[in-house]
Amino acid sequence: MKYKWWVVISLVALLLMVWRSIGDSKVKVVFCDVGQGDGALIISGSFQMLIDTGGNNQRMLSCLSRHLPFWDKNIETVVLSHWDIDHSGGLPDISRYYKIEKLYSNRLPPAGDEQKFYPTIIGENDIIRYGGIDFEILSKNVDDGDSNENSLVGVLRYKDLPSGRQVKILMMGDAPMEVEQSLVWQEKLKSLSNEVDILKISHHGSDMATSEELLDEVNPKEAVISVGKNNKFGHPGKVVLKRLEERGIKIKRTDNMGDVTVTY
Repeated sequence: MKYKWWVVISLVALLLMVWRSIGDSKVKVVFCDVGQGDGALIISGSFQMLIDTGGNNQRMLSCLSRHLPFWDKNIETVVLSHWDIDHSGGLPDISRYYKIEKLYSNRLPPAGDEQKFYPTIIGENDIIRYGGIDFEILSKNVDDGDSNENSLVGVLRYKDLPSGRQVKILMMGDAPMEVEQSLVWQEKLKSLSNEVDILKISHHGSDMATSEELLDEVNPKEAVISVGKNNKFGHPGKVVLKRLEERGIKIKRTDNMGDVTVTY
């Protein structure tokens, strides 16, 4: 008899957990602590999107286990900004444990383990939309050998339901200064001027990105740097940190804080 009651109680508790997970109207954005790499998780009710998957060190998997319910093994959308290993290396492991419904990237994968993945190619002005969440690609696909110059740049938009205000998060991938400046000159960022809530800093805070022109144009409230602790590249660069600090932009770093979580 006691066993039956425990089964009933457990089932009720599980149903309540599922109901709360699906019914949660807030959007949660997690910049995962993946070491020297990039990986962001966006959660809206039962919908999940990944923007990059970190490196091949299983740290993105660990992040998913921390923030997703154990019964949910379905990821609706994965977007890879480009195929550098520190942005795409977690994909094979993630695909072993989760069903990925849609995969998008800037181009087909290079030869190697990733060849079993066939993404939909996206570029400038393409929009990935789910419910009230939009991810719009701002950058052009550049046909050259530099993977960073080909990195997708996009803006994530969704409504903060209590206030009705639109939240804007600018995801820079590994885009260098040349791409940033091109976006500014072409007025691709004009609609974001003074309206960016979070700027995901390009290339782990490298001094080769996050230009004065970009910061002057978008003037973000906060900046998130996805970077590994004591990395050999010296990221984030002192020049970038100084630019952010001089503008009073609040800085959050995964090497200091672990997962950086934002809930609206």
